[in-house]
Amino acid sequence: MADLEALIRLKRHTVEERQKILAEIFRQVEVVEYRKKELLERLDKERKALDENLNIETSAYYGRFEGVIRSNVEVLDGELRKLETRVQIAQEEVREAFADMKRVEIVHKRRQEEEAQEIKNKESQEMDEIGIEGFMRKEEF
Repeated sequence: MADLEALIRLKRHTVEERQKILAEIFRQVEVVEYRKKELLERLDKERKALDENLNIETSAYYGRFEGVIRSNVEVLDGELRKLETRVQIAQEEVREAFADMKRVEIVHKRRQEEEAQEIKNKESQEMDEIGIEGFMRKEEF
């Protein structure tokens, strides 16, 4: 029976690589969410400043400013939706790689158990033969 240690190492490496990819996507999500939060906080801050100092000129500028911020937030929301899809795909790839690794590990463990049982059976059979041979020699004398 072939030794599966090398294959297990390969599968483990594959799982780790997929996990790194997933972690990178999560970092990208965090960056986009942080940028979105910053924009919304800036919008809120500017709105409060406008409410405190109501001026027609600043009100006109605020309208355009708000439009640009909302547009940027929509772009970021689109990026988040794309990243969420990538997260789901990456999570599925991690699950598949992990399941594949576990299957190989289980097969390897079963093979080791079978080999150990075969060795035990051979030893038992040899001990039985030695016992029978010893008994037969006693009977002869």
